[in-house]
Amino acid sequence: MPIRQRAINKDTLTDILNQQDVLPQQKRLIAFVKSSIQQSEPAKLNDVQDTLSQYFDRFNFPEKNIFLLFAKSMAYNKLHNLKQAELAMTKAVQEAETKKQDYLMFQLLSHLGFIQTDEGDYIGAIYNYRLATIRVRKLRTTFKDNRREASLNINISDLYYKSGLYPESLNYLNKAWLLIQGDTLGRKMLSSVILYNISENYFRMNKLDSLKAYYKKLLAPENRNYKIFTYRKRVEYYVSLLQHWYDIAIKQIKDLKANKQYTNSDLEDQRLADAYYQAGQLDSSRTIVQRLLEANGENNHPEIKQHLYELLGQIAEKQEGASFASENFKKALAEAREYNTRLTQVGSISSQIKLDETESSYNQRAAIYERERLWLIFIVVVAALVIIAIALIYRTVKQKRHYEKLLFAAKKEELAFINSHEVRKHLTNILGIIDILKNSANKPEDYEQVEPYLQESAAKLDEAIKNISDKLND
Repeated sequence: MPIRQRAINKDTLTDILNQQDVLPQQKRLIAFVKSSIQQSEPAKLNDVQDTLSQYFDRFNFPEKNIFLLFAKSMAYNKLHNLKQAELAMTKAVQEAETKKQDYLMFQLLSHLGFIQTDEGDYIGAIYNYRLATIRVRKLRTTFKDNRREASLNINISDLYYKSGLYPESLNYLNKAWLLIQGDTLGRKMLSSVILYNISENYFRMNKLDSLKAYYKKLLAPENRNYKIFTYRKRVEYYVSLLQHWYDIAIKQIKDLKANKQYTNSDLEDQRLADAYYQAGQLDSSRTIVQRLLEANGENNHPEIKQHLYELLGQIAEKQEGASFASENFKKALAEAREYNTRLTQVGSISSQIKLDETESSYNQRAAIYERERLWLIFIVVVAALVIIAIALIYRTVKQKRHYEKLLFAAKKEELAFINSHEVRKHLTNILGIIDILKNSANKPEDYEQVEPYLQESAAKLDEAIKNISDKLND
């Protein structure tokens, strides 16, 4: 029964284009365009793009060209025309670059990385994921969490995993894990994916103890994902395969594929073919391998093809002899050469990324050092000014004290002069008059004669004492 074409929701589109806040508007519009393209029939994809163009014109939408190129890329991707999808997305990136749109650049570079991953262009994908990471770091103050950067690290780790660079893959998964620590929502959304991908790496590295440890972590109830059932069951049979319990692994894989909660993937068939071969069920293994090569020959990346051809060669060698196995081994060798070429390229870009990260770290440290240097200069200048101020204050206080000493000495001399010339003079006069009266034979008459002199001397003595008091109060 054909899928009925869903009409584009014009009310929602109008609401988005009327939104004034740019960043939320761009986030909603990216999701809206993707959803509209993905839910459309192939024959209606042009109509969806035409409707978007009309509404962009009606609202004078400034990023019209960027979003129309994004829609075109999504449409080509839906039609599995990956080359044209990559071309359209690259043009969208170039448009966004001219407008300095960091959020759009992050989104567009991420989607370009998705397309290149599907093409098998791991070099381009890693490069663009790296550029997207640089852009999203510029938006750290805008977002409340690090989930976007963590997701990009997971994407990069997946490409290293597919390239057989398992330590590099684990390195990026560990970075992603650290980024979501302390973020409840981030852990809820990404923890199961990270734990599962780490388990995949340890399985490929044949590290049973580490695989068991992460299988136990994956079973924790806080891990939630729409694929969590598949993740847990897949790692469960990985443990059986590494323990060489091939019959048990075969049953586990079959039970998983038959379960309604299972998320379909060719991965189970590849592992089932390996388990059949190890268990000695060569015909069953050959049937699965041949079906995988015929059905997905162009989509399997070189490492998978190499492994499948090698497996066919090993089966043929056991069943029909070495001469019959040679053709498949030659094909495996050809895939191995392509795989090694890609591995070399991925290794080269990995080295370049490390250099970029080292340079970025150096630049960050240089910026921190420059800020610290400026602060140090500021502190030194402030300290110098404080020292100068203290010195000036000390000098002023010292000068004031010296002036006060000089003033005190001058007053002391002046008071000594007043005391010796004024006070003692009048006091001597008074004492002389008293002595005359004391020795007088006719005191009443003599007193009348000296009384004016006595009052005058007493008044002048009082004036001299007041003068001294005024000097002391100055």
